[in-house]
Amino acid sequence: MKKVGFIGLGTMGLPMTKHLVDAGFETFVVSRSRGPVEDAVAYGAKEVDTPKKLMENVDIVMTCLPAPQTIIDVYEGQNGLIAGVSAGKIIIDHSTVDRETNEHVQKLLADKGALFLDAPVSGGPMGAKAGSLTIMCGGEKEAYEQARPVMKAFGEYIVHVGPTGSGTVVKLLNNMLIGVHQSALAECYIMAEKAGVDPAIAYDLIKRSAGFSKSMDWSVDAILDRQFDPRFSINLLHKDIRLALDLAEQIDMPLDMIKLGEQKVAEAKVEFGDQDVCAIVRPLEEKTGVMLKRKQ
Repeated sequence: MKKVGFIGLGTMGLPMTKHLVDAGFETFVVSRSRGPVEDAVAYGAKEVDTPKKLMENVDIVMTCLPAPQTIIDVYEGQNGLIAGVSAGKIIIDHSTVDRETNEHVQKLLADKGALFLDAPVSGGPMGAKAGSLTIMCGGEKEAYEQARPVMKAFGEYIVHVGPTGSGTVVKLLNNMLIGVHQSALAECYIMAEKAGVDPAIAYDLIKRSAGFSKSMDWSVDAILDRQFDPRFSINLLHKDIRLALDLAEQIDMPLDMIKLGEQKVAEAKVEFGDQDVCAIVRPLEEKTGVMLKRKQ
């Protein structure tokens, strides 16, 4: 599969597209935003004007979109991806959505003899730029085996989880934990400050202890340096946690801790939704009158 397409040229999708070009794939893109398309073309990608034409030109298409409705908008309709699909082609969705959307798309593609993978990614924009993403894949093993060499252009750890929707389940598990971790870390760092301990020193020691989580690496420098530009926004995190809670309700799974984390994320979303997830600390800073800053 040497001809590939990509839709969703955001902070994740654009560097993923660059890696596809760099890996030697003839890469086609389509987007409603001119800036990202022009960047992708500058990397060596080729522009087409509709998802349908994109699908007609390539063997495999990857999408990385923000929400379930965006998937429907791009995939369906007379100019959507599915209108251009034919037997043997593959669509991979790297978005974080829900199992129902995955299963809906898979059925539409199966009716045309095409294959589908739900393959959410983890690693953030840094992982996308480095080509070191973790990719969790749900769908038929045949699709996974064919698509894996393409995903290796930007993925470092790529796993076939199980049937359609399985990759999405793991991604929702991951992101619901982020909400809990970042909420707990906000309390941890502010408690350190109020108790007279430099949060940077507390972080350094906890990193070498049993209380460490990878979320600490994501958040500590950004918080102490007051850098809240969104690598992964609170708005998107809240969307993902709500999807996880919806799934839990469907399978009758109590998620008491996750619900508490969701409340904290929702509280931060009111004022800081467009900021990075580490800005979950900011409502607690306002409540306590403590602003965390790096010590000289």
